[in-house]
Amino acid sequence: MRYWMRIHFRRVFVDGLTHVPRKGPVMLACNHPNSFLDAIVVALILKRRIHFLVRSDVFRKPAARFILSRLNMIPIYRLQEGTENLDKNQETFARCYDLLRRGEIILIFSEGNCVVEKRLRALKKGTARIYFGASDWVSNLAVVPVGINYTAPYQFRSELMVSFGKAIESHDLQPVWKSEPAKAVRIFNERLTEAMRNELLIIPHKDWDLGAEVMLNIHRLPYRFSYFSARFNSGKRLRDEQDFLSVFQEEALALDQLEQAELLEKAWQKTGIPLGFHPRRVPNWNTAFLCAWFFPAILCALIHLPVLPLANKAVDKTRKARQFKASVMFGSGALLSYLSYLLVSILLAALMTPWFLLLLPLWPRVTWVSLLWWEQLQLRRYSIQYRAAAAKYLELWPKLETRLRNLGGV
Repeated sequence: MRYWMRIHFRRVFVDGLTHVPRKGPVMLACNHPNSFLDAIVVALILKRRIHFLVRSDVFRKPAARFILSRLNMIPIYRLQEGTENLDKNQETFARCYDLLRRGEIILIFSEGNCVVEKRLRALKKGTARIYFGASDWVSNLAVVPVGINYTAPYQFRSELMVSFGKAIESHDLQPVWKSEPAKAVRIFNERLTEAMRNELLIIPHKDWDLGAEVMLNIHRLPYRFSYFSARFNSGKRLRDEQDFLSVFQEEALALDQLEQAELLEKAWQKTGIPLGFHPRRVPNWNTAFLCAWFFPAILCALIHLPVLPLANKAVDKTRKARQFKASVMFGSGALLSYLSYLLVSILLAALMTPWFLLLLPLWPRVTWVSLLWWEQLQLRRYSIQYRAAAAKYLELWPKLETRLRNLGGV
């Protein structure tokens, strides 16, 4: 699945891994912007085993309960799932205390539910209650804030930034918890909220989402990364974008820029080219790579030809609940692709030699390089479209590029 994460995301940026203890009890307090994909990416980044607190309604069917429990998932009962079930949380908390006593990691989405947005919502009481309940027996319990940031949550080949902050200090609240539990929970959540916000991209207002996303995309244009590198252990990218979004705290300035960004996006959409694309963004080795990897890329495309309709059909079922789109895309794509690798390898091994099965681990890597090939082919197509549009819109095109540069693009 780590190979598939490289395929699903164009780049993954990870920061603060040293803040997660290599051993001992840990609570990971995460934001929740993208359904069960959030839990998957954290599990794939960390090497330690993680136990997940998951909403209880997904455990209703016996088969689901059997599978999920063996994937280290623990049901948490929320108010919207019935007040009669809230007492069952005592059993859940007792299990969490036992895991923490044994030095395990528990991941909890402190917001309580999933909403696809670049904001941190009010934290629920569950994280604080588990912390205070466990710290009676576990003295070295660390609560680590985690920020999960997607550049484009619904898109295949978007980018991911995961940041682990310093563990928050709350041992001083134990006496307060015993005398005034509500006050202790409130102070704990205030500290955790501040710590989590430090690891997140925050767009202050929902009405600003469209314009701010356009501005972020323009701001990212000057970035340069090694094309064949997929993971970066650095927080520089996240901190840079946080500094950029901090400008929008000044409302008058923000509204002017956001309005210009939305107008530019609408004008540029007519060309059919991604906003800000320029032919100089096509690398010098583009042509050589397209020629050298032509046959493997075509072969890989043929192998995945039956997979795409099935994956798309699975994704289509998420239209009424868009927050599941990326998760279903990730899971169905991985499972169907690995199944196709297995079937093709068995077929070729039967026709040729069983030793061919030794090549099976290479399939994900071949898929990844082939995906890069198709992206380079798309860049070449954009380059042709760009020159054609520049020649067609002789008066409009310079104005679009000037406006793009004024908003921070290249």
